[in-house]
Amino acid sequence: MNKNLEFRVVDTFDYKLLSEASRLHIEHLSYRSFITMFGNKFMVELYKDILSDKLGFFVFAMDGENVCGFVLGCINSKLLFKIIIRKFPKYLQIILPRIVVNPQIIPKLFETLFYVNKENTSVESELIVIVTDSNYRAMGIGSQLVGVLNKEFVKRGVHQYKVTVHDEMKMSNNFYKKM
Repeated sequence: MNKNLEFRVVDTFDYKLLSEASRLHIEHLSYRSFITMFGNKFMVELYKDILSDKLGFFVFAMDGENVCGFVLGCINSKLLFKIIIRKFPKYLQIILPRIVVNPQIIPKLFETLFYVNKENTSVESELIVIVTDSNYRAMGIGSQLVGVLNKEFVKRGVHQYKVTVHDEMKMSNNFYKKM
């Protein structure tokens, strides 16, 4: 465990931190995260809108000025992708070039946008994504991020939240079961 780390809760726009979150998300999760294919601008805009709509918050693990991990908590994930619907012209400009080149992604796009409609749960809050930079893995940072996330959720009146993980993601499932 690294004792020099600072954990920072962020619920207002900070371009540098959100850009770092986007970079980590794309760099470390693009193999399993569909929305990363739309690139940095899409991710930063989505993060910014989540914060400006007061739908969520980030917890950043900081090693000095370096972001070594983050977790994104959402207060109501049923409203999360309605951001994209409500601000469709902005997001369409970003995603359209990818759709034109690869139109077979359209069904996956709709599946991603409306995944919460398929869930059979009344739990609205969600841990959306957690990422630790590969240089900082196996140091307990993920567990610490979840600990700070839990405290922040409680401060915001949330006493339960969900995590959506695919069955084939064994390491992720083991991490969440342990937590």
